[in-house]
Amino acid sequence: MIHREPTEEEKKIILKQHTRDGKIRCYVNDHPIEDEKDVEFHHIKPFSGGGKTDIANLAPVCKEHHRRIGTLSITEFRTRLEMEEFFNAPEPKRLDDILERKVGKGKFGKPLFYEIFEDRIKIFFEDKTEPIVLPLYTCPSTGYKYFYITLPVKYIQNDSDLQSRPIEMRRLWELYKHLLTHTQLSPAICRLTDNKVLLFDGQHKSAAQIWCGRKEIECKVYIDPDVRVLKETNLAAHDKLRQMQFFTSVLISKWADLFKEEWSEYLETRGIKSEKGFVEFLMHKGKKKSEALNMIRSNIYDTILDDSENKIVEYIAERNRSRKNPLTIHTLKQTIFKHFITDPPLDMDIEKSDELREFERKNVAKLLNILTEETLENKWAPKEGTKEHKIAERIYAAGALKAWSRMLRDVIAAVLKLFDEDEREKIFLRRIHEEDWELIRGRVRRLFEHKIWADPFPEIDSNLRVNNEKHVKEFFEQRGLKVEWILGGGQ
Repeated sequence: MIHREPTEEEKKIILKQHTRDGKIRCYVNDHPIEDEKDVEFHHIKPFSGGGKTDIANLAPVCKEHHRRIGTLSITEFRTRLEMEEFFNAPEPKRLDDILERKVGKGKFGKPLFYEIFEDRIKIFFEDKTEPIVLPLYTCPSTGYKYFYITLPVKYIQNDSDLQSRPIEMRRLWELYKHLLTHTQLSPAICRLTDNKVLLFDGQHKSAAQIWCGRKEIECKVYIDPDVRVLKETNLAAHDKLRQMQFFTSVLISKWADLFKEEWSEYLETRGIKSEKGFVEFLMHKGKKKSEALNMIRSNIYDTILDDSENKIVEYIAERNRSRKNPLTIHTLKQTIFKHFITDPPLDMDIEKSDELREFERKNVAKLLNILTEETLENKWAPKEGTKEHKIAERIYAAGALKAWSRMLRDVIAAVLKLFDEDEREKIFLRRIHEEDWELIRGRVRRLFEHKIWADPFPEIDSNLRVNNEKHVKEFFEQRGLKVEWILGGGQ
């Protein structure tokens, strides 16, 4: 069924109702419509949802908004615009940011006071004279006490220790639309620590309900649980048991946090300390070897990515959301980190391995800076699409990055005169002198001066994007890009 258009007389009445200071106002966001030719009419309650085509349910909107509004109600479209504006910032958004916007700065994260009586908990609210009493349950696996509550949002805040993932606008919008007319099926999961209710699971649906204007959230709240155990549970849920995987950067950060806690405990034990000993210590505690190694690797990655002088961070998608970027932490793990970080565990006294790992950290950061200066700075410009940007896009295409990063390892090993395979495996576990770095920079420059990067033939792009290292390496060799050429031999 097609809705009828308002009559000319109805349009005049509608326009008069929405004119202020001599300007017709767009009903979406109240901005003035300068040219009456740009005025169109839209249902406040959608026609598809039973809205009638009469004066009370019609409003003027500008052409631009009418083109974008589609089948949304004006209220929904307003929310969509507000959400887009909210997320239009380089820094990631989290639950606390949404609470600040919707509840008010300083008006959330209020302390929650309570008393426990065996199988009950008494909750005291600041604006109620009488407390409420709720049943208290015990987890059969951990012994943790918990309770269920419909909690005013002013008592909630984000659990930064357990929930460091940012809010995704796409998920928030879909949940917002769903929860306007549907119920919440499962509660948000929180912990009550130091009289603070910290929400660590269910942040998107909680954020969506807060954006919908809900004043209360259904919660399952643990009382003073062991944060370390919850971290491990959270990691397992988003790693091996995941429905939606954590961003790689968040997983790295979480494993690194666990490393610091477990490492402190390990240092209190007797005997000589080493990375290998740490792995054995964790396995004795019931951890898997893969989990123990993940902790060490993630701590190494974290120290490199958090280096304040590391220039490549600006070009990593998870660290800079203001534009399209050439790298993710996942691709760094598969390429530069894979080839230039010696895989743990080192079997030597920790004082010696710490010294070597510090050399390695500085060396990897130095290499990343050289790559940034030679291939990205004043070159990566996705909006402009310059010739230099197109070259950079080729350099960081999936297959190309995998192929040249391995070649670069062989090139640097040759510069450092590392011919023994065991030494090549520990390529950056050493002090590298400045004169060697100048040679390395020269080889990096030569690698990216090869004609393949600027060659106009379209088949080059399609081959470099193939996410297969062997395929791209063979393509490089066909075009004359080999380790020997990078080292100065051949043409």
